[in-house]
Formats: sequence, structure tokens, C-alpha cells
Amino acid sequence: MDLHPILEVFPLRANDNARPVSLVVTAGAVATMDGRRRILLDAAVAIDGERIVEVGAREDVLARYRPEVLVDEPGSLLTPGLVDAHHHPASGFLVGGGFLDELPPGQGLRTMVPHEKLLTPHQARVSSLATFAEMIRHGTTTFVDAGSPQVAEVAAAAEEIGIRGVVVPHTGDLPGMLGREPEPAQDVLARADEVYDRFHGAAGGRIEVWYGLDDPTSVSDELVSGVVRHAAARNTGISGHFIGFPDRSDRNAHLERYACLGVLDLAPVLAHVGWLPDADVKLLAESPAFVAHCPSTSLLGGKGWIACGVIPELVDAGAHLVLGTDAASISRHLDLVRVMNLAAVCHKDSHRDPRIMPVTSVFEMATVNAAEALRAGDRLGSVEAGKIADLALFDLSGLAYRPFRFGNPVADLVYAGSGADATTVVIGGRVVLRDRVLTTVDVPALALEVDEAAASAQAVLGGPRAPQWPIG
Repeated sequence: MDLHPILEVFPLRANDNARPVSLVVTAGAVATMDGRRRILLDAAVAIDGERIVEVGAREDVLARYRPEVLVDEPGSLLTPGLVDAHHHPASGFLVGGGFLDELPPGQGLRTMVPHEKLLTPHQARVSSLATFAEMIRHGTTTFVDAGSPQVAEVAAAAEEIGIRGVVVPHTGDLPGMLGREPEPAQDVLARADEVYDRFHGAAGGRIEVWYGLDDPTSVSDELVSGVVRHAAARNTGISGHFIGFPDRSDRNAHLERYACLGVLDLAPVLAHVGWLPDADVKLLAESPAFVAHCPSTSLLGGKGWIACGVIPELVDAGAHLVLGTDAASISRHLDLVRVMNLAAVCHKDSHRDPRIMPVTSVFEMATVNAAEALRAGDRLGSVEAGKIADLALFDLSGLAYRPFRFGNPVADLVYAGSGADATTVVIGGRVVLRDRVLTTVDVPALALEVDEAAASAQAVLGGPRAPQWPIG
């Protein structure tokens, strides 16, 4: 049941020939992201059930359709719902508040391993709900999990709040660089199969299950081969970390291994591709694989993926890039518009070239590219008739978007705005955010739950860190 049904009921029209539909959304501009990348001014989208039935001029759509509900925002830009292609919903929220800020390299990750392992089901659910609430509040409609030990809680939270997403069980059988507990590869695969059988297609199809690869140091050849075999048999995806540290070799041994074992052939979404030799940039670009770039995590954690990485080189070589926030605790925000801004501007500075990472390409990473990574390019990623109605509206009435607020609205949103300008979010034809208020969860009550859950979760790790400056 919607908690805040602040929607306009559209009056019946005298035109008896108007087709009844469930929802019409109007906007001052619609960034369709169709094949021509058209931006339609003073436009509207007619939706029936979960599908878009028409996109066109506002006057024409309102004449042809009689909606049960009308969302009328002539001052807003309507876009496809944004996709966060790399995230940790359960383990990323409760150690925010500065717990991991400005720690030495590696210490933050070594803190996260026991934290995610010790989370109770209640803590994991609250963390996931808070994560998804922040995503939706900033225009994100879909997430891709990067591997969670608490898959059931992630899936339950996603179903409750109404977001679309991919859940991935944590998948690793070796201690790896973070010293995790080893497990037999067959046990890990069996658990992943159970997760797939239980949750794939849940929430009316909004939730899918992929297989995972924690990182190359944490997965044996036996497990990698098994993941490839099981994912291919189920026609589903693979999500994982890659990283890539600098060395003096001409080739990256981890990428070579993934290529030989067939991982790259299944179009996996691999995050944090930092340093690669030129030959491997070419290898990755020529494969179906997707690279999930998380610039906010790199910048806050001093990872070097901006200053020393190969993201622009991958783009130039034709690689498929998508974007992620990674986790609230190590990104410190879940605003994918800000992530697009960082992806667009930081590489320009590091390469001293304002022409690289153009805003149009970066916006594609969060929409049409991400839809392809989700294996859903025929259903998501653009505002077109026949597609699922996952939409976000951003208020462009403020001074940040002047002058000529609809003269170049996508660039204005990425360079001058933020996800905080999101006013309405529609997922599968359902309005889950209206007038900046979530309709599916009580945010003030959730905020209190977050505080309580975080206190107990951080107590296990020794309690909160002392603030840099005295507070009292």
C-alpha cells in the first residue's frame, strides 16, 4: 500500500474515444535516449500497467489518453530511470557517518569484511532499505548487487520498497587479498544455485539473480569455471570486482585467466578496472564485458582509478562502460547524478583534455549502456513505446539550470545539478516517489531504525570512530 498517495486524479474527458490508461506523466523536456537520442520539449508519456504506450507532444497525448493518474511537471526533465551498476546494499549503509573516512589503504576494506559477515538479518534489511530509499530519492530505479552474504534481506527490501534490481550471492572460495574464510568451490556454487532458484523472478520479475566473482584473488579456477557454466546454463549474468593493480608486466594475468576460462564471453559487469596494459585494454574493449566505473569511491578512497587508471582509454577503445556508487560507506552518497558529474569532469583534469568523457557518453553509461549490461536493452534504458516505465523527473526550475533551462538539459543536469533535484520516480509504471516523498516506505521511521541498527553493528567493531573535531 502506498504511504503517501499524493497524486493528481485526472478528470474524465468529454472525448469518449480517449483510451483509458493508468498513468500519464508530462514534462518540459523528455530525454528519450532512443536511437536518435531525441529530446522532446513539452512532451508526455502515456503508461498502461508497467509499459509505456506512447511518447509525444503533451497536448496530443492528453487528447488521446484518459489516465487514472496524471503527474504534470512542466518544469521538469524526464529521463529513463538511472541504473546503479555496482553496489553493496546490505553492508554499505550502517558503517557510514565517517566510520571509514580517510583510513589508510586497505584498512577500510578489511573493516568491511567482518562487518558484512556479522550483520544480523534485521541490520541487513534496514541497511538495504535505507540504501534503496536514497537511490530512489536521487532518480535511481535499478541496482546491481556486487555480492552479498545477506541475499534474502536484500531481495526482501527491494520487493518492499519497489526498486528493480539484481541480487548476487557473495561468491568466493579462497582467502584472497582480504583474508576471507575459504570454502569448497562446490559448496559456494550450490549456495548460488539455491539463491537463483529462490529469488530469480521475484517481485513480479523486478528481481533477478546473477552469479558472482568476488575478485580474481578470491576465486579458484574451479569456481570460476563453475560460475561460467552455471550462469550460462541459466542464461543469467555475472557481477564481480576486478580492480587491476599496476605492475611491470605486459599483460594482466587476472584478465588473461578470466578470458581463458570464458568469463568475458558472458558479458560480465566487472567493477574497479584500474590499471591495465595497452594490450589488455584492447582485449577488454573487444569483449562483451562491461566495466563498472565507481569514481566517487576512487576519489574518496585514494584508489588512483582517476589519476592513474585507464577509463578514458577503455572508452576510446570501444569498451562498454556503466556507473556505480559502490556503497554508502565508501562513496558517502548514493547520488548517481553526482557520480556522472565525477566521471565526466575528473578524467578531463587528469588527462588535461576537456574533450574526453563527454557528458553525452557518461549519461549513456547510466541509462542505455546499463540496460544492455542488464540484458534488458529491449525493455529498459530509454523512454519509448513498448518499454517498461522506469522513469525519473528532475526539477529544472532553479537558478542552477538558467538561462535556457531546456536548451541543453542533460548537460545541465550532469554539470550543474544533482540527484537531489529528483521530484518523481516511476518504477514499472508505479509512482514510488512523488513531490520528493517516497510512497512505499516511511522515511522518518526508517531513519530511526537506521540509527538503532548502526549503533549495534558498529558496537561489534569497537564502536564509532571519534570525530575529528570535538562535538558536545
